[in-house]
Amino acid sequence: MKTFKHLFTAALVAASTATFAQTTVIISTDSVSKPHRTVERITSDFSIYVGFNNFGGSLPAGYDLRPIGSRFIALGWQKRIPLITTGSTKLRLVTGPEIAWNNFMFEGRNTLVEQNNQLVIEAANVDLHRSKLVTTQLNLPVILNLRFKSGLTVGAGAYVGMRLDSYTKVKPESGSVVRTHGSYNLNPVRWGLTSELGFRGSAKLFFRYEPNSPFRSGEGPDASVWAVGLKL
Repeated sequence: MKTFKHLFTAALVAASTATFAQTTVIISTDSVSKPHRTVERITSDFSIYVGFNNFGGSLPAGYDLRPIGSRFIALGWQKRIPLITTGSTKLRLVTGPEIAWNNFMFEGRNTLVEQNNQLVIEAANVDLHRSKLVTTQLNLPVILNLRFKSGLTVGAGAYVGMRLDSYTKVKPESGSVVRTHGSYNLNPVRWGLTSELGFRGSAKLFFRYEPNSPFRSGEGPDASVWAVGLKL
């Protein structure tokens, strides 16, 4: 009888231990979550740049521009390539082609004319509604973009571009628009620096600066070009 009790007690303890061990394993398995790994992928964006541009530096007489009338517009197809995705700060490479328009609108009656391989400012005989030089360019920007945990994003980089078209557009106060296409001694290739500042999911401020003149050396004013505005 005592032997039977000892065997029964030993069996009960063994069963309890096995049950406890089984319960423990189940609890630990259910309570511990597996680590989740987020994989950053290359994404595509379509961006619109809208702002104002102007000349900088020492300019000859007549190259004064209307601040509001001189506008900058660009359409960009950009790829966002993740470089650093761990931690609270993310680093991405942003690049892709864009088409950009610089509108340089002159003050008053000033018009830009190409004569004997030189650019000359002439005054029109009538009052003008607008007189401007427009350049169309295909650019390739390369920007390093930092995104912080707060949502603040900061970008800096450079771009290079090739001129696609350029023309002057003159509209008298009472008359038809006259558009004249030409090279206007513009460099076929231009480059500049660019920066962006904003918050994730909202419009960004951008600033661009071209230290070199858009005109060929000795055939136009030695002027830098800058643009500022919003990236949508």
